[in-house]
Amino acid sequence: MKIALCQTKIHDTLEKNLEEICSILRSLSADLYIFPELALTGYREKLIELVKSEEYFGALQVLKEYARDKNFLLGAPYLREGKLYNSALLFRDGNFRVVAEKTSLFPNLDDTAGFSQGIKREAFSVGFASFYVFICFELRSTELIRKFALQGVDALIFIAQWPKARKTHWDTLLPARAIENQTLVLGVNAIGSAFGTPLCGSTKAISHDGSIIVELKEDIDVITLDFSSFEPKLPYPRRVVFQEPQKILPLESILSIIEKRRSHGEKVVFTNGCFDILHAGHVEYLQKARALGDLLIVGLNSDTSVKKIKGETRPINPQEQRAKVLASLSCVDYVVIFDEETPEELIKMIRPDVLVKGADWEEDKIVGASFVKSYGGKVERIPFTYDISTTKIIAKIKEA
Repeated sequence: MKIALCQTKIHDTLEKNLEEICSILRSLSADLYIFPELALTGYREKLIELVKSEEYFGALQVLKEYARDKNFLLGAPYLREGKLYNSALLFRDGNFRVVAEKTSLFPNLDDTAGFSQGIKREAFSVGFASFYVFICFELRSTELIRKFALQGVDALIFIAQWPKARKTHWDTLLPARAIENQTLVLGVNAIGSAFGTPLCGSTKAISHDGSIIVELKEDIDVITLDFSSFEPKLPYPRRVVFQEPQKILPLESILSIIEKRRSHGEKVVFTNGCFDILHAGHVEYLQKARALGDLLIVGLNSDTSVKKIKGETRPINPQEQRAKVLASLSCVDYVVIFDEETPEELIKMIRPDVLVKGADWEEDKIVGASFVKSYGGKVERIPFTYDISTTKIIAKIKEA
């Protein structure tokens, strides 16, 4: 199986980018072509206006024609439910589908272009091989990549517009991802510039042991490799070790951790609740909350606090058990127990970048909302998709 790594130049017009992509598709035979991040448009302000245009629609129609007899992966913006996503589109069988949306957005670049944080990522297969694709800045997200690498795909693909100023990071991180996951890595970068920042190229395929199989330098070029010739001979079994860090901590410890993590530019998300009988609604709510930043702190009402709010028959489960169940969720980073009826003092100490509550709360009724907004923080209200609650579960048990 032949794979073409296509290191294209990013031009200032959609027409030029499309022509370069089509030229490669016409002139070269391969089972899968891989193009860089945003190869169709590049980065630009008001990108959403271009995506809504007839010109962009026409470009996608042209590419769908090529996809009648070719398979190619292309970085391009995609509009979904009114929001713009930095996406990877897989063209095949005369159509395309989104196989990745950029989750880890690059500060002051993706937001300037108007992108929202993505949530979609799916494996895809071409011939006998299966792949996951990641987009540019996500190369730095070790935990994200590891989670999907463990699903058993044959190679990890990274499409990028990686800057020349940080070329050493690109050259270092690609082999690191290959070695730690013991899998083939394909890194396809662009040349040209993104918002005036020069890009480094350096497209390459890397073996599971970190060695370079093929590499392109900065010139516009395409290189192909025979994927079927790469059978990894692993020196040792890959181990997936489980050791849960301590998550249930006193406030003083959490504040110390936050200080260090904020110094690295991480965004703190906070929410609170009783979480008496944990159910699917709770889990989805917490997952969505965690996706709004880099770490999620859950303020858990103590038994004393719950009794004040819910009455003497509650909670069903004591605080230590409720905290342990919460801490077992991968989306929860830290749990702190508080005795007050509201988390107002906790919020003032933590100073979250994002304060989260359910959409059933009006913003002006959310404790701490005005305080968080006073220093530039955000308040997010998350809708519930499950018609379920601890109270309803208790009622159902009584009926049974």
